[in-house]
Amino acid sequence: MTMVTRSETERLQRSPRSPESSADREPYEPHERHERHERHERHVPRDPADAAVGSGPPDAPRAGLRGVRTWRPTPRLLWTVAAVLLLAAVAVTATSGRSAWQQQRDADNRAAALAAGRQIAVNFVTMNAASFDADTQRVLDDSTGAFRKEYASTLAQLKPVVTANKTVSTVERAEASLVSGDDDSAKVIVGVVAPTSNASTPKPEKKTYRLRLDLVKVGDAWKVSTLDFVS
Repeated sequence: MTMVTRSETERLQRSPRSPESSADREPYEPHERHERHERHERHVPRDPADAAVGSGPPDAPRAGLRGVRTWRPTPRLLWTVAAVLLLAAVAVTATSGRSAWQQQRDADNRAAALAAGRQIAVNFVTMNAASFDADTQRVLDDSTGAFRKEYASTLAQLKPVVTANKTVSTVERAEASLVSGDDDSAKVIVGVVAPTSNASTPKPEKKTYRLRLDLVKVGDAWKVSTLDFVS
């Protein structure tokens, strides 16, 4: 029987053995652990996705993210966009077409006013004792307003003079120029060369007239409202 003395018991109580002796523990060497950690970091490969996530500014696109959905337009959206573009093209074409139509309409209107002014001036200068009524009627048909009233009032006195003198006035050349014009009115200058003869001057003499006509649109026809001789 082994006897444990009191001194041995006290010695054991004062110096209890720890569960893990110093021989069993790995010596703590901070510098060695740091070196092992660095070696581990150098040899362990990194995931490219992790590198992409950690680099760049915070708001930069993350190309390496997995599971990101790419936006794709739906067929309905594509048809809607196509319809909108088609309507825009039609509107532009219609606007351009209307502008071209208006320009052509204005050009035609000016041409018609110019032609009407030239013909009215020719009719006014043309006079023949043998066809006095027909000649003056053409002028009346193409006149309106104050000019028509004034011209009609002079015919009663003018006819006996033209008939007695056997006056004949024709137009050899007429040149017209449009001064201004819009949809309803126009101003035209007409230069006329008119060979004229009568009983006392059988050989026709060329006379030159320069007339200014104010025209107005009456229905679809241009008519003269004012006619003056200008130098």
